[in-house]
Amino acid sequence: MLRTLSMEIGVRRCGTPEAERAAHAVAEAFADLGLEPRFQEFPLLGYEADEPLLEVDGERWEAGPCMYAHPGEVEGEVRRLSDGIFAVGEEGRLRRSPFGVRAIPFMGTSHVTTPPTAFVSPADAERLRDGMRARLVVVGRFVAGRRDRNVIAELPGESGETVVVGAHYDSVWRGPGAIDNATGVEGLVRVAERLVDRKHPRSLAFVAFGAEEIGLLGSKHYVNEVKARGETGRVVGMVNLDCIGRGESLELLCAPQALLERAEGTARALGLYDRYRVVTELGQEAGTDHLPFAQAGIPAMSVLHFPYDEYHSPQDSTELVDEALMADAVDLAVAMVESQLERPVARAD
Repeated sequence: MLRTLSMEIGVRRCGTPEAERAAHAVAEAFADLGLEPRFQEFPLLGYEADEPLLEVDGERWEAGPCMYAHPGEVEGEVRRLSDGIFAVGEEGRLRRSPFGVRAIPFMGTSHVTTPPTAFVSPADAERLRDGMRARLVVVGRFVAGRRDRNVIAELPGESGETVVVGAHYDSVWRGPGAIDNATGVEGLVRVAERLVDRKHPRSLAFVAFGAEEIGLLGSKHYVNEVKARGETGRVVGMVNLDCIGRGESLELLCAPQALLERAEGTARALGLYDRYRVVTELGQEAGTDHLPFAQAGIPAMSVLHFPYDEYHSPQDSTELVDEALMADAVDLAVAMVESQLERPVARAD
């Protein structure tokens, strides 16, 4: 999956032919394990971004697209609005990139960001000052009629209660996405490989989510379909893998508290606290594919190694992948899935 997604296919923005190729590649990997994958399709509003043009006091600065920002050209004085957010004239916006060291493509505060907006690197955000004069040109096109898909492979157990194991397969503008998230998809397939030939007290659903990078659309669609069928109570747990091949810390994003405590105990038992700085987060705000599950009251977690400098950049390549980090993340994911198969955590609601 690492080589196929990030090298053979490369950039795979949601709703594009490349994303469809990636979905079929994941389906083939599931089929090779003896599973019967299916596609869960959904429509979406596409967005085609060109590189923003940003000039500050006559100097060209690097800028990353804000996905779904409206196009336009604005010019005027820079004003700091809040930490990491700046106005350009009356309508434009500059935002500090939330991760990495580059000016990266990222979502804004909502699915459609009204003013022309671009991201600047953390270093450039530090040197922005009130009164500087900036010119920002945003060229983005909204594209109707696009479709994307989740790839689902189910493994029946002794009951219809289900634990979901997930990872997203799409990448960002100009990003080959080896770490984010070919590593997670590779991890998903490895988890499936270790569990597929065994009997389990509950069922499993292995899901590769589409359109994560534009607001978790694939996982939201999956959860919405579960809700529509009145089957939310049937999904008893979820484990998500995202960016597991490089990063400064091992991050465990969990909800509710009981699942977080179980994840911490499992990580200690595996010796991960001896090898990593472990960061835990409880709540329903993190931008990974476990979030729609947690918001629906389903005990859910994401496993990541994060942050890393090349995030969302063209430099996010297979040369960065640390196999030891991947192996540890997969071991933790398998242990957490097995734990929820045997003894699910009580729902948050």
